[in-house]
Amino acid sequence: MKVKELNERDHFSNMLISILAHDLRQPFATFISFIDMIKHTNQKLSQKELLMIFDDMRDTASKSIELLDGLLQWRKSQDSGFIYRTEPLFLNKLIDEANSLYLYDQIGKTVSVVNHVPESQLIYVHKEMLQFINRNILNNATRYSMPGGVIRVSSSVHKNAITVAFKDQGKGMTAEKLKRIFYNQEYSESGDSDVKGAGIALSICRDMIQIMNGKIWAESVPGTGTTFYYSLPLTGIHNL
Repeated sequence: MKVKELNERDHFSNMLISILAHDLRQPFATFISFIDMIKHTNQKLSQKELLMIFDDMRDTASKSIELLDGLLQWRKSQDSGFIYRTEPLFLNKLIDEANSLYLYDQIGKTVSVVNHVPESQLIYVHKEMLQFINRNILNNATRYSMPGGVIRVSSSVHKNAITVAFKDQGKGMTAEKLKRIFYNQEYSESGDSDVKGAGIALSICRDMIQIMNGKIWAESVPGTGTTFYYSLPLTGIHNL
């Protein structure tokens, strides 16, 4: 086996282990905390309190399943026999569907999402791949938004490509962080575990966008917010 292939395989294995350790360990810790709370509380919990706990557990489980689905699609894309197929989908609905996982967090922070994408706008994509990207961008926008902030999603068409923008009102990033954000090997050196997890996921997003013949980038102003963009061809290979 060539040295390059070995290095790529090692890189994949290291990324997968990092994701499992960071992003999938936390949900189990959350479940244990909820169970201990129910088991050891000195007072009987009301139905409303129990429903709130169950909602939290369901939300955590849903996010974990979505992450696993995204990892599965990414792993398939690494195989030499993987064939990239697209289908026409309504972008507005994809954004709403991806954001549904973070509504609970957004309500808690009084963060709102405004979807400006026209309801009739079609995009030709591999659905699971694009949704992994949409979810990660919306997750980061929600996580780093200030209380009461607004996340605006919009799209524009130029020639044969569509560009989608996710603008938040968070704390923003420095130019140095912005350079490294899609490159896991450098970005993950940060001691911030949240930033490290985001860097791993965004590195996968970059891989997926490249497979879809598109590009992804970000612009940010510290103290003002960040805008993530991705651009994709308007046409694709249909999965008939």
